[in-house]
Amino acid sequence: MKERSFFYYDVLDSTMLEYQRLQEYHSNLICVRTATQKEGTGRNNKIWYSPPGGLWFTFDLLYTDLIPSFALFVGYCLHRELSNLFAPLNGKLQIKWTNDIMYEGKKLGGALCMHHPGRYTIGIGINTNNDIDPALGKFGAISLGRILDCEISNEKLCYNIIAAVESQEKLLAHSITYITYCNENLFGKNCLAEIDDGAQAYQAEILGIDLRGALIIRKNMGEIVNLHSASILNVQAFS
Repeated sequence: MKERSFFYYDVLDSTMLEYQRLQEYHSNLICVRTATQKEGTGRNNKIWYSPPGGLWFTFDLLYTDLIPSFALFVGYCLHRELSNLFAPLNGKLQIKWTNDIMYEGKKLGGALCMHHPGRYTIGIGINTNNDIDPALGKFGAISLGRILDCEISNEKLCYNIIAAVESQEKLLAHSITYITYCNENLFGKNCLAEIDDGAQAYQAEILGIDLRGALIIRKNMGEIVNLHSASILNVQAFS
């Protein structure tokens, strides 16, 4: 792992916000981890529910170029590392476009990625040892500790995920590798889904991901569209 300063807190407003505060005074790489966030924010400014026991952290990756599919690269790293570390997850994890990791249809974790001059900031949240509200989110949620029936070391998992992202950085110049992987493990592929593109919500079939990381869908009149920004609200198999 590259040289990096690690900061841990019992409580924070947000690891992303604390990262921004610390980054003003530190020129080296940083990781900020907390036991719980009070104002965690996910994609599209949605609340990032961060109860005690879960793994909540933000770190950075030095990279100059803006990569449209960067969130999928992080999803690839998360999916691959969790599958390699925990054998019971093999074949049961999927990547929900663009930034969530699903286990048997329930949310296990996710990422929020932001590009700044010369670097990416990556926020990660994984349900590890935290209690789960059964009504949480449209897809529900599940914890890694419950799946494996054991306590997870958040500190070690944090280190492993950062190391995985750093070790796979070279793939950012060859996006076909991680996009192909994401397509093979895509949540909702070949299923009907409710899509919200920001202007309207509608049903469409999820076909896959293109080489720039856009979601490919087929609308009910047969029109095929590539979406660069949208939310998947629910997924159902064809009857």
